[in-house]
Amino acid sequence: MFAVAVLTSACGNPINSGTGGGAGGGNAAAGPTYYKDVLPITQVSCNNCHSAGGIAPFALDTYETAKLKAPLMADAVTNKRMPPWLASKDCGGPFVGDRSLSDAQIATITQWFQNGALEGNPADAPAPVGAADALPKVDLTKQMAVAYTPTLKDDYRCFTIDPELTAEKVVTGYDISPGSRAVVHHVIMYVVNRTAAANKDAQDATPGWECFGGANVNTVGALGAWAPGGAAVVFPAGTGIRIQPNQVLALQVHYNTENAVEADQTSVKLMYGTGTERSAYLIPIVADQFSIAPNAQNYSHAEDFPNSLGFQLNVWGFLPHMHTKGKKISLTAMGTNECLVDIPRWDFHWQTQYFRKTAFQMPRTGGLHVSCTWDNPTASTVTWGEGTSDEMCFAFVYATL
Repeated sequence: MFAVAVLTSACGNPINSGTGGGAGGGNAAAGPTYYKDVLPITQVSCNNCHSAGGIAPFALDTYETAKLKAPLMADAVTNKRMPPWLASKDCGGPFVGDRSLSDAQIATITQWFQNGALEGNPADAPAPVGAADALPKVDLTKQMAVAYTPTLKDDYRCFTIDPELTAEKVVTGYDISPGSRAVVHHVIMYVVNRTAAANKDAQDATPGWECFGGANVNTVGALGAWAPGGAAVVFPAGTGIRIQPNQVLALQVHYNTENAVEADQTSVKLMYGTGTERSAYLIPIVADQFSIAPNAQNYSHAEDFPNSLGFQLNVWGFLPHMHTKGKKISLTAMGTNECLVDIPRWDFHWQTQYFRKTAFQMPRTGGLHVSCTWDNPTASTVTWGEGTSDEMCFAFVYATL
């Protein structure tokens, strides 16, 4: 899916969840109630997605809707399918925004369901909270100039987004919103020269330009990316990626029309810093030397990536990436084997960027080791490729010097 480029969230943090009662409609409530015990959990860890107009298929932000889904809620949290947080707690953490639930929170939701999904007293409801997956502020909102309808099963097309800067800016956060999630497979946001992008776009009358393998113009680097399950990204405090007045953004959009053909008009929001932030870089880790035999199970491949920059790196974040045949992916530190991020149960639909609370200091003599495992249920050999039916073993790394 992702071409060689560079890095880059969606639904909280553990909160205390008691098992005290409450009263609703004049009935005494024994055990957990919605307003006192369940809502403090769901409003932080679930409702960013499970709300009216959210990306989830149903809402959980009112008692009436949550009560109807209480059996599904209990099953999903007990089996740890939800909230979607795939990184192992035994590796690399703690990560910012870990939305996995504690054992006590899981017990609260399951007991609430088993006791009859009691409402309790609305006066016990916690104060509303802001969306955890939104940018704290938005300095720029732009979308593709025109809508585009893909014409290929796997259609890679680049479109210009012009921030119209008159001075250097440091991007400290971004939010990429696909216009059609039915056809957008991924988006990578490159920083490119304005004139070069305009010349490329003018080569034919179709919106944008074909861009398999990258932006297909000289790029300064990548600013961010979106994949299924992604949301707004805020970079670690005091860091950001610089863009200049003569630069624009090239959105490389991978469209897959296997299940739908729709027009798309993807949009972008940017958050700017003060200009004093430490410069960050998005570094691609591309482990492409694999060949998965037909009907193979648990096929694994690993590669080492020594630090070739000659400087110590402060590694803050990771966005692991595979396609639909992926089973697990992990990154460790070369030399020490320190586990940095581990996704033991890969899910293509929840591709989250994981930011450390403190940077991992990679020595100039160190590096990264990436390992991927797949199942191949098809009768064809599967190798690295940009099509949805191909595979990848890839990670974006967000780092500062």
